[in-house]
Amino acid sequence: MPRYVDVTGTPEEVASWTAAAASFVQQIAAEEQKLLKAERWIGRWDTIVTRRRARARYDDAGASFLAQVRSAAAAYQPVRDVIEARLTEREAHEREMARRAYREKERQRTEVIARLRKWESRQEVADRPLSGGLSPRQMAARGESPASWPPQVQSAVGDVAVWWAGVRASVRNRQASARAVRKVVEAITETAAALEEAGRPGISTIRANPQEVLRGWWIRFDWSDLPDTTRLRTPPDVPAGCVDAKEWLYQLYLPPDQILTVHRSGEFGFAREFRSKIPPGGYGYTYSWFKRSIEEFAEELIRNEIIVFRPPGRDEPLALPMTDHADPEAYMPYVEAVAERAAAHFHALIPRQP
Repeated sequence: MPRYVDVTGTPEEVASWTAAAASFVQQIAAEEQKLLKAERWIGRWDTIVTRRRARARYDDAGASFLAQVRSAAAAYQPVRDVIEARLTEREAHEREMARRAYREKERQRTEVIARLRKWESRQEVADRPLSGGLSPRQMAARGESPASWPPQVQSAVGDVAVWWAGVRASVRNRQASARAVRKVVEAITETAAALEEAGRPGISTIRANPQEVLRGWWIRFDWSDLPDTTRLRTPPDVPAGCVDAKEWLYQLYLPPDQILTVHRSGEFGFAREFRSKIPPGGYGYTYSWFKRSIEEFAEELIRNEIIVFRPPGRDEPLALPMTDHADPEAYMPYVEAVAERAAAHFHALIPRQP
């Protein structure tokens, strides 16, 4: 039976093509049977004479087969030409459609990148100094508001009222974040001073995978019952179609524990185990202590970011401060509660007076 070919044609055309292909195959098949029969006769006779006759019969059958193939192919050639022309036409159409789809996809991608860049530029306006030397965000922090905005600001931000409300909200969040960091730093500093004055009670030797042995205190945090973070996991108001909502990562991780340690310099700080592969990308591991100062730990605890790892048109991740995009009514109570809870855990280490 002829092999099925997916080619466009009217029902009548397809029926005629199928009949022509079937006729071509049937003619060849009949001659092929004669050729195979003649070939079998060669092996049935042992005498030279009969073998010569059988060979002559096979040669005649082979010549007849080739003649029939040529005749059938010639008869089928017009049909084949039509089908191949249709296939070539369809393939050319498909290639053109693929090229158009690619160009359209690239056009849309370029448009998305441009809209995202424009949005990023809009975010930068809040920190660009104005004629008086202060940036809009600095003015908001001082409780000031200009009587009018320069034309370049108005053209860059669009709806000035909505933009200015967002800038003022970000200032409230940034101030709350700074207060939270300061509260944690003060609690740790107070605890460290009290421990040092009391002779470091409760300090223990801490051994783990790194070769270096630490002296310090394990802090086991309990972060239960903190304010809900659902409202904090709201994507920034990037233009529609630039970044899918599910691609945003909200950095709200809180460590379950930490080691408060005394570094060799005598200063209090923090350490956690760090593992890296050796060689890079290999199968072995090397271990070390990742050490941070009190200030670094507090900033890391409160530092909240919104990240997208593959933004359009960028090779590196896009990280945005959560303070500049979160609702203050959700963000401020959250960081205040985190700072309060962390401070309570550190204050619990302070020796109680008898």
